[in-house]
Amino acid sequence: MNEGIKKSVEIKKTIEAALFMSPEPLSIDKLKNIAATDYSKTMKALEDLKDDYSDRETSLKISKKGDRYELTLKDIYFDQVGHLATGPDLQKAELRTLGLIAMREPMEQSKIAKIIGNKAYRYIGNLERRGFVETTKKKQTKEVKTTEKFEKYFGKNPDELKREIKG
Repeated sequence: MNEGIKKSVEIKKTIEAALFMSPEPLSIDKLKNIAATDYSKTMKALEDLKDDYSDRETSLKISKKGDRYELTLKDIYFDQVGHLATGPDLQKAELRTLGLIAMREPMEQSKIAKIIGNKAYRYIGNLERRGFVETTKKKQTKEVKTTEKFEKYFGKNPDELKREIKG
């Protein structure tokens, strides 16, 4: 194997390892720095990894979330094995923010910040990057609501949670 091919294989392995170990999606810049390479080689490695996972017909896939990438389970397997996850790896404040959103959705980001404080913007950004919430522009603020990933991960949609709490 020539040196160029060896280097490409090593870049791909490093990016795969980073995606596997990271609890959240990673940007191209972050992957580029981890693999100590340039943008085009990082993108080539990501495309090769996507093809590899597709060719092997595995339960895993490389997904793009906004401008970030993650190694994740294909949706069709989540129902069978999602309960084995150890936890969402979310900070208490992020979980509190997510709970507030789930109970009052859709909710304006500015109202969340009034209740939780200015750090709410960071928490919402983290939750959005992780795929638990989505935001849409609404006048001077954003409207925040949970996603299908929230429902799959926690096993209930917000309406079911509201009904259970009201008893």
